[in-house]
Amino acid sequence: MKKKLAIAAMVLALVFIGLGLFMYHSIRSPLLEGADEASDYLLNNNLLQTVEDLSFYHGGEGYWVAVGDNEDGEKSIAWLSYDTEDRENTLVLPADSGVSKEEVKAEVSEELNVESFDSVRLGMEDGRPIYEFTYNSAQQARVFYYMSFETGEYVKSYSVSINP
Repeated sequence: MKKKLAIAAMVLALVFIGLGLFMYHSIRSPLLEGADEASDYLLNNNLLQTVEDLSFYHGGEGYWVAVGDNEDGEKSIAWLSYDTEDRENTLVLPADSGVSKEEVKAEVSEELNVESFDSVRLGMEDGRPIYEFTYNSAQQARVFYYMSFETGEYVKSYSVSINP
């Protein structure tokens, strides 16, 4: 009897693992397909010649943020709208036209007395390229802090309580 229960438990565990993997794949699949499509769009429209890094940012609107080389071989960053009807407004800037990630990270870390960030990534808010910083504060809140990519100026911030 114990052997049958053990086998049933193993089968049930395998079913749950299989369902979990299926759900994970189903959820990630559109994002992976979107990344391929975004990369192809940037390359086929000569907005970038190479795509070295591509990430998805979802603020007020969704954007693909790509880092690669332009036709002159300069490192560039492209902000491509997730909305395929708004792609003619893709912003492409030389990477050195804005504040570097290291500079802005050091500034925010010192200004806010934050030792480590959960993430620092590029995005777009209200048509403006930004850096988004996320971290947990000492007051048990998840903080989202935004600075301009081009100037390094404060844009906005908000926090969400994570108290149990």
